[in-house]
Amino acid sequence: MKTRCLFLTLCAFAILPAIAVNNADKGNLAKRLENHVALLASDSLEGRGLGTGGKIIAKHYIAGEFSEIGLKPAGDDYFQHMDLRIGLARVPATNVVGYLPGSDPVLKDEYIVIGAHYDHLGYEYRNDQRVIYPGADDNASGTAAMIELARHFAANPGTFGRSIIFIAFDAEESGLLGAERFVTENGYFEIDNIKKMFSLDMVGMYEANSGLHLRGIGTLEGGTDLAESVAADRALRLTRTTSEIESRTDTRPFGDAGIPASQAFTGLKSPYHKPEDTYDLLDYEGMALITEYLGALITEMSLMPELVTSARFTRYMRPWGLRFRAGAMAHLGSTYHRYPDEFFQADEVFSFAPGLFFRMQFGNKFALQPEVLYDYNGSKSPQGTYRRHSVTIPVNLHLYIAGDDRGLVKAYPIAGGYFRYSFAGKDGDASLDFDSLHPSSEWGLNFGFGMEVMRVQVAYTWRRGLTDISPLPGTRAQDTGGFFTIGYRF
Repeated sequence: MKTRCLFLTLCAFAILPAIAVNNADKGNLAKRLENHVALLASDSLEGRGLGTGGKIIAKHYIAGEFSEIGLKPAGDDYFQHMDLRIGLARVPATNVVGYLPGSDPVLKDEYIVIGAHYDHLGYEYRNDQRVIYPGADDNASGTAAMIELARHFAANPGTFGRSIIFIAFDAEESGLLGAERFVTENGYFEIDNIKKMFSLDMVGMYEANSGLHLRGIGTLEGGTDLAESVAADRALRLTRTTSEIESRTDTRPFGDAGIPASQAFTGLKSPYHKPEDTYDLLDYEGMALITEYLGALITEMSLMPELVTSARFTRYMRPWGLRFRAGAMAHLGSTYHRYPDEFFQADEVFSFAPGLFFRMQFGNKFALQPEVLYDYNGSKSPQGTYRRHSVTIPVNLHLYIAGDDRGLVKAYPIAGGYFRYSFAGKDGDASLDFDSLHPSSEWGLNFGFGMEVMRVQVAYTWRRGLTDISPLPGTRAQDTGGFFTIGYRF
């Protein structure tokens, strides 16, 4: 194994001069970006997966760029080595880290991090053919932009007050492990002195996505206003800004440590996580515009007397901080009428209930989720099929009892109640009379179990009505049902 790694390392150093950016292209930012991506997404780098020789070449290429640019290594070299536990195996991984000291005598002891993950999915075999996932947009594009931002700041000393750390993260695709390891044990930089973090993750499709998202910029007080002002000056379309940490990229470990963190992202219109994500599809003029914009924005932030976390992010970080979420969902299942005083119950009919949900989350353990649903429900009846059109409002408590420590996966029991208002329906061919015969209002209970994977909810829920909906004297009927649920959080 050591012999193989040494061979690959020697190969990397042997080919680096041949693939380095041509001197004739030094003044052309878009061309330099294209050259970086063409190399990092080439088939010879094997998709930059963990354990591949291609990823070893990639890390040496990035370190070589850092050295040429003039970044300082944090230690003896630019590498933060890690042994990661992936399943039952231990896999080596490496962050590539360099920095530039700031020019302000006070602010230089504080840091802004510019990061981009350089790993990808590697390759697989299909029908005895090796299929490579080149990862041009994800995330050779962000790595290239990070390198060129390092070049920009190194060429303009004295223009930035705070020190700037540049990191090519490893093992993002395996669960943000490189960023997490830097935050917890980098050994060189005090995490409390990092005042802002940027993750450049998929920035190669500016025109196709009609602009740039800057998720999490609102975690910094005044961050959104500053970002929009600089974007206007640079004629850059800033299409989405948020005040929440993006959990699916390297911002998450920094946000968990209380550091305001933003993801620069152009969207998913590239062939995301597909073999077709190749370097020739990217928008390099758009990447150049984004790189210049981020350089101007980070320069402004580096000179601000204070970088203060926003009030909303501060609330988010509290153990019982209140956060609001919203999304769309659909319940698909069956309902029937239960007769509690009889020995029988009605047969089931297919029912469904699409609508919206609104969630109030308290810290990382509890959430209260009201929903507003159009509810098409019913039961088999002596007249054939009993059907109602209703508006149903469940309100459920979620108790998060299991999941990973990054919050990407959560499991929870569901308990709560619902109110239903029925406004139309039929029993067989006869219309339901909600004015005098059939009750229009109904109350009941919900209980079940769910799982959330990033933004997607999957659950199974039982509903049990408590209101008597029978129109017949002396006979009680209560609505009962079970539903599979799929939801997406905006």
